[in-house]
Amino acid sequence: MLVRRFIVPFNLTTEHVALTDKLAHRILRVLRMKVGDQILLCDPRGVEWVAEIVGTEIDVVRVKLLEPIFSRPIPQTFVTLFQGIPKGDKMDLIVQKATELGVQRIVPMFTRRTVVQLSPDKAKSKRERWQRVAVSATEQSGGKIVPEIALPVPFKKALDEAAKSDLWLLFYEAAEEPLREVMAPFKDAGHVAIMVGPEGGFEPSEVAEAKRMGAQIVSLGKRILRTETAAIVAVALVLYELGQLER
Repeated sequence: MLVRRFIVPFNLTTEHVALTDKLAHRILRVLRMKVGDQILLCDPRGVEWVAEIVGTEIDVVRVKLLEPIFSRPIPQTFVTLFQGIPKGDKMDLIVQKATELGVQRIVPMFTRRTVVQLSPDKAKSKRERWQRVAVSATEQSGGKIVPEIALPVPFKKALDEAAKSDLWLLFYEAAEEPLREVMAPFKDAGHVAIMVGPEGGFEPSEVAEAKRMGAQIVSLGKRILRTETAAIVAVALVLYELGQLER
């Protein structure tokens, strides 16, 4: 029997837990679960428990933690994806797949070729939507940690943040450096930044500025990939080289 898995926004430290708000609504109204059903709960630390529903109210589901689940250790390398905001709902797909693969943070950014314009309220709304996508993807994929989705930032601010990483990879179609050779000395890096442009990629001046600040400019090959494809491939290749896709 399939046991449903849910991410909770608080640490699981007591035997009895009350689930409320949207999570309770989903369990009671959408999935129509009832007292006696078992579920899996995972907290922000990656701690996972088998739990049993022991009581329900209008907007509350009360559960009892039964036993912890053994899980693989959380990877030591913290990976952040800096993504040029694409048009339409492509960012939903990027967040979903990057989460499934195992990134820990996603920073949407405005570059010179970004077409999308967002007011502060709209940016906040988008960020909340992308965070929900990340939660859902974490539950579905069996991930332990929900990546943080940052508010969209200007390219210059993204550069400043990425420059603090142990390894900063900017993917650019005109680059010639092979990814594997660039990454070889950084297999034990504590923090890796991956930077992918929007539709149309980065402007040469943006690449030059990133390189001046310490970015390694690398290529995904000779094919021209859509931004959503490039992001997914870049994340998968980097995590593979770091050994984080191994079972």
